[in-house]
Amino acid sequence: MTVAAVYLRVSKSDDTDDESLTLETQRRRISALCEARGWDYGPEYIDEGVSATKARDIKTEWARMLSHVDTGRFDVIVARDLDRLLRTLQDLVKLIDLGAKVATVDGEIDLTTADGEFRATMLAAVARFEIRRKSERAIGANETRRRKGVPIMRGRILGYDEDGVTQINDEADAVKKAFEDFLAGVKITHIARELTRLGFTTTRSREWSNENIRSLLSNARYKGVLTKWEPDPEKRKLSKMSPQEYPGAFEAIVSPDVFDAVQTKLHAPDRRRAWGTEPRYLLTGLALCGRCDDGETKVYTSYYQRAPGALKSGEWREYEPKRLYACIAHKHLSRNAGPVDDFVEGALLARLMGDDARDLFARPEDRGVDRAELRIERVAVLDRLDGLASLFADGVLDGDGVREQSARLRGRLNEIDGLLTPPPSNPGLQVVDATDVAAAWRGLDIPRRRLILAEVMTVTLLPSRRGAKGFDPELVRIELKGDRTSAEKIG
Repeated sequence: MTVAAVYLRVSKSDDTDDESLTLETQRRRISALCEARGWDYGPEYIDEGVSATKARDIKTEWARMLSHVDTGRFDVIVARDLDRLLRTLQDLVKLIDLGAKVATVDGEIDLTTADGEFRATMLAAVARFEIRRKSERAIGANETRRRKGVPIMRGRILGYDEDGVTQINDEADAVKKAFEDFLAGVKITHIARELTRLGFTTTRSREWSNENIRSLLSNARYKGVLTKWEPDPEKRKLSKMSPQEYPGAFEAIVSPDVFDAVQTKLHAPDRRRAWGTEPRYLLTGLALCGRCDDGETKVYTSYYQRAPGALKSGEWREYEPKRLYACIAHKHLSRNAGPVDDFVEGALLARLMGDDARDLFARPEDRGVDRAELRIERVAVLDRLDGLASLFADGVLDGDGVREQSARLRGRLNEIDGLLTPPPSNPGLQVVDATDVAAAWRGLDIPRRRLILAEVMTVTLLPSRRGAKGFDPELVRIELKGDRTSAEKIG
């Protein structure tokens, strides 16, 4: 009895309304063919979501099926038609070299004869022509959508509905807050945790990760534009070209200034991966060591673990580790962290409840810059930077001249970017404007509390006195920044 291997493929580009392209329809037609021929319906090899225009690697069912030729698992390969089975003429050559027997619902193809091979080659060429024409039509349709400002939907993004145009209010607010928080100094990790905590998920219904947040912050659709990149990744990498932008026919969630400021920060040369965990406690890496007294050496979280032992009564006792703030750099000065945190938080809350607390976080006055003029100048500066290579090639500038001009132009570019960057929001305003300041403070996570602390005060842990026991508030010096020109000292 002849055993048929059944190859089924559904492409991402297949029309979902075309019932003839579904797996069930292909399976039903191939089953009818096998029954008519008296063949056993054998193993299935299914490539779902594999486009005919993409290379099929070793992980596909196509490759696995080819590896099973001449193993005795089947005698003939059956598909609905050649364009389901073959992607290129090279695929046909592989089948010929393997000596595979192939049949389709449209008719059997005998690849062992010259006539059968010729017929298969012609049919594969026609199928390839149809695939290319369909691809060209899709490219043209996508270009038309871009010029009309309509997004090409490959998946819904946070903030917009399935049509890619209609905003979803709570999601849009969350996206806007993510951009503002990043500018304010909140870590990407904590932005991801916040979105997950609020119940928002990624396009694939997964929890947010650092990579997802970077993708979100880099998506130009949030500033109301559509982008088109060079399709060849190697050419894109070599050319280092920016994507082509099209104005979107939908409302932006963030302003172009905010979006551009985020991109500048995301791609800053000094932005390196921070190894290790984020600080989990209020004063870690913020409080200063009063014994070093150099204004730079910070204290960090450390732990003291007392060894377990037997009491005089014979009872065995184990001790919980004690969290400390210690000067790690010079192996001196340590404090029990809990009482220090409580004392500093009390002083901070007292300051936040003051009548003038809002002045600590008020945005600076408008700098009175002409943003439109600055944007025009920015483009001109970039053009002049791009033209330096030509001036060097033509002999107008030597190497030193190019370096001098480049440094001057890049300095002006950084100055323009600084003027265009909008002042970021600060979580401190949310706290001081709240009806219950203490409750608003307790509702913040550690990263936002640390941001507020750094804005309001400087904390220094002073050396202890000989023989002192327990917590002594006089050994915690707090300098309130107030109006930022003078400091009030507590302790």
